[in-house]
Amino acid sequence: MEGGKSMTIEELLQDEINKIYGPEVGSKTAKVLIPAFLGDFRKVLEGSDPGVTTSEEYMTEDKNMHLIFKGQRRMTEKGVDFILTSVTCNDSELLSTELSMLPKLF
Repeated sequence: MEGGKSMTIEELLQDEINKIYGPEVGSKTAKVLIPAFLGDFRKVLEGSDPGVTTSEEYMTEDKNMHLIFKGQRRMTEKGVDFILTSVTCNDSELLSTELSMLPKLF
């Protein structure tokens, strides 16, 4: 995480897409890829057992980007949460801490 500021999963994925495809193509590509990857993985977690680590692999059509998401559906005091525990892109770990996939309502 640059400068101690933690990035969102969307920002981490955007950064990787920009590295692979370049900023111009990356910004357009990410608008489709990021919601698709995260939306699908959330559905995977919704169908998983609470507390069990689940993983799912994704690859772009051109095979330039290979993602592996790992996460858990957890019960918290506020209800169900979907936690990303690991995100790997092309064998490089993107996530250094667990992240909630649910928006923060503050």
